[in-house]
Amino acid sequence: MESCYSQQRRFLISVFVLNVLIYWGGYWKVSGCFDSERKALTTFRKALNDSFNILSSWDDDASDCCNWRGITCHNITGFVLKLDLHVKDSRLGLGGRIDPALVQLKHLQFLDLSSNAFNGAPIPDFLGSMKELRHLNLSDAGFSGRIPRQLGNLTKLISLKLSSPSLSAKNLWWLTSLPSLNYLDMSYVNLSMASHDWVHVMNMSPSLVELYLWNCGLSYISPTLPSVNFTSLRVLDLSENNFNSSIPNWIANISSLVSLYLSGNQLNGNIPAALGGLSSLLYLSLRGNQLNGNIPASLGGLSSLEELILSGNQLNGNIPAALGGLSSLEYLDLSVNQLNGNIPAALGGLSSLRDLSLRGNQLNGTIPTTIGQLSNLYSLDLSNNSLTGNVSESVFENLKKLTSLYLSSNSLVFVPHSDWAPPFQLFYIFLRSCHLGPRFPLWLRTQKYVEIFDLSNTTISDIIPTWFWDLTPQLLQLNLSNNQMFGQLPNPLKMQPQASYIDLSFNNFSGPIPCILNGASFLDLSNNQFSGPIPPNFTSTLQYLYYFSARGNQISGMIPSSIEGMNSLTVLDLSRNNIGGIIPLSLGNCIALKALDLSKNRLSGGIPTSLGLLRQLQTMHLSNNNLSGEIPSSLKKCTSLETLDLGHNNFSGYIPTWIGKSFPALRILSLRSNMFTGNIPAQLSNLTSLQILDVGQNYLSGSIPQCFEDLMAMKKTNLNLSYGRTGTYYNENLLVSVKGLILEYTRTISLVICMDLSRNNLSGEIPKGLTSLLGLRVLNFSGNHLTGKIPDKIGKLALLESLDFSKNQLSGTIPLSMSNLTFLSYLNLSFNNLWGEIPSGNQLQTFQDPSIYMGNNRLCGPPLPHKCVSDETPQGPMLVSGDVEKDEEEDEMRWFCSGLGPGFAIGFWAFCGILVLKRSWRIVYYHFFDEMKDRLCFNCHCT
Repeated sequence: MESCYSQQRRFLISVFVLNVLIYWGGYWKVSGCFDSERKALTTFRKALNDSFNILSSWDDDASDCCNWRGITCHNITGFVLKLDLHVKDSRLGLGGRIDPALVQLKHLQFLDLSSNAFNGAPIPDFLGSMKELRHLNLSDAGFSGRIPRQLGNLTKLISLKLSSPSLSAKNLWWLTSLPSLNYLDMSYVNLSMASHDWVHVMNMSPSLVELYLWNCGLSYISPTLPSVNFTSLRVLDLSENNFNSSIPNWIANISSLVSLYLSGNQLNGNIPAALGGLSSLLYLSLRGNQLNGNIPASLGGLSSLEELILSGNQLNGNIPAALGGLSSLEYLDLSVNQLNGNIPAALGGLSSLRDLSLRGNQLNGTIPTTIGQLSNLYSLDLSNNSLTGNVSESVFENLKKLTSLYLSSNSLVFVPHSDWAPPFQLFYIFLRSCHLGPRFPLWLRTQKYVEIFDLSNTTISDIIPTWFWDLTPQLLQLNLSNNQMFGQLPNPLKMQPQASYIDLSFNNFSGPIPCILNGASFLDLSNNQFSGPIPPNFTSTLQYLYYFSARGNQISGMIPSSIEGMNSLTVLDLSRNNIGGIIPLSLGNCIALKALDLSKNRLSGGIPTSLGLLRQLQTMHLSNNNLSGEIPSSLKKCTSLETLDLGHNNFSGYIPTWIGKSFPALRILSLRSNMFTGNIPAQLSNLTSLQILDVGQNYLSGSIPQCFEDLMAMKKTNLNLSYGRTGTYYNENLLVSVKGLILEYTRTISLVICMDLSRNNLSGEIPKGLTSLLGLRVLNFSGNHLTGKIPDKIGKLALLESLDFSKNQLSGTIPLSMSNLTFLSYLNLSFNNLWGEIPSGNQLQTFQDPSIYMGNNRLCGPPLPHKCVSDETPQGPMLVSGDVEKDEEEDEMRWFCSGLGPGFAIGFWAFCGILVLKRSWRIVYYHFFDEMKDRLCFNCHCT
């Protein structure tokens, strides 16, 4: 008994001593971390590439590794529990490889190597033997390849983060071996091979609380489950996959859900009304799908909901008034759908709402005054709808926190009283296409912190008040375009240095172009009445400008040579002014240019060779000037050109053959109305993207190249040519001769497929192969010396709208196939040598103007006044069906030639017989020859 008592006493004393030792640090921590773990960490570090000295504290001489960066040890045992080497920027992270020595950290519970740069190395299999791990984060660490299934051995794992676009997994069944897993993030991992059964795998993980499979290439989501086992799931993020199905009903059975993100999955069908039963839901996002039908009113029962995002779908019908009962809702986005009807007044009951977006729908009616009850609202976006009526000041009465107002693209009228002082201070004002004028809105004077102003197309017809330019100390964007504002702008323009976007186009501003003393990147002064020269120092302060347009003004003088300092310029449009002088050589230093438009000015001289330095140039318009000389060969270096417009100048010489080789992307070539000579180069047929070829009104000779049938873009009958906008905000434009008129095409330029070789000296026949250019809409060969027949298969050009073969020497009959041109609205065949009856039927019978056939004296039939002699219609070949018949003109010639010999013989011998039989005829005949001889002799004597 005493012995037992002594043992108990000694045990209690030992426990006491042990606790004292532990309290004061004890012998467990005397010598720092364990030597074996320190050596393992040292070996691990040596295998890493540490270019930025992240592990500089990992000193071999420092015995206590617990003090090294990223390491946390147990405060009692000293074992390494946590290794956190994540970085914020992978460019500054660790590289190299993961050494197996890491497994010597047998008590490690937390490993984070995220956002490093292991440059495609695979995730080591041996990580699966570190069985004490609770948290593993390898996201965005540069690992690639298959995720090792050995990670399924980490049975104590609670959190697993493997987000990376370079990782993949064949299946996910190894996850079922992780019974404690409650956080899984495999976003961006390629799980396309696991699409079929991933739902069933997750359903076998009842401990899951948060699941993130964002953008994993999943293409299948099971529509049904026998039972829902992940009853602890609070966050489900399956955004940006490709399910292409309806929303599964089993999702509505996960009653624990707090956050549900199904955005960007091509989901279709209706929104299940059962989602309204997820009473714990705080965040619901179904953005960017193909959902249709009505918004279920049951969503109004989600009383805890804070965010509801249904934007970018095909939802229709009215906005349910039941949504007005979501008293906790802070963010409501129903934008870009097909919702119609009025904005429910009940939305005024969303007392917690901070952001309301209904833009891009078909909502009509007025803005309900109850919107003014949303006292916590920061952003209101009702733009791009069909809202009408007057906007009452009371709508904004209680919106004291409002910072963003978007009402653009409606038919709203907002003209408050001149003394109205709004209760808010706006950062963003978008009122495009609202009726604010004619006076400049005085209430804007109260807005001191605006960063973006868009008052375009708001019917303002007024001078900009002087207070406006001092209004906003942090203005970033200003758009006053498409109004009728007038007067002169302050010079220099009082804009803050950070203002990057200035659009004053389509107004009536006059006076000189003001200097812009800031770092603007976008400046549009087009279609005003600015006059005088471009200031010499204008370009010196705009080195960051990438877009500059002063199109359609009255600017004179010359293009300043200082333009070479605008190194960022991608679009320069000075067209439709009175600018003279030469194109400066320094323009070639603007090497970022993609669009150059100097058309309709008074420029003279030649094209400077320095323009060949503009390797990124896509469109060049120099038409309607007084430019001369030849096209410089340096332009062949502009291999990105899609439009070359040199029309209406005085250029001369041959059309360069290198155009067909140097511009593989060329879509528009206009050399119209110049003085080019020589043949049309056959090499132009290499321009397989060419849709407009206009070399009319030159002095070109020779024949039309047979190989033009190889112009592939002209064979396309679809209209998706994806052309018409080059560079940033530059709308392609071109003057085209169509239907006897000069028309300007801008947005519809991609619809024009045209070949115009008119008013030259071309000869020979029209190549039959041109009838294979099935996409042609305009064909003009008028004013040449073309001979032969109109190709019989001309009727194959079914999309042809304008056809002009006038003023040539074409012969033969008008092909009957021409009646197949059902889109033809302009036809001119006048002044040729055509004959026979004009075909009738289909589209041709709509042409009742006889002048389109005049100058063909042997044509007959309607609409000409003289009828055909024979009732028989000339049967020209119907080549559309492929039959080839003998030409009637050839038949006549054959009959003529076959009768010429016998006729001559009969006439000759008849004449001789008369001379033999009638003496009086012989005397007259010989006297005639004697008289002719005397005359000839007399003449010879006189000379």
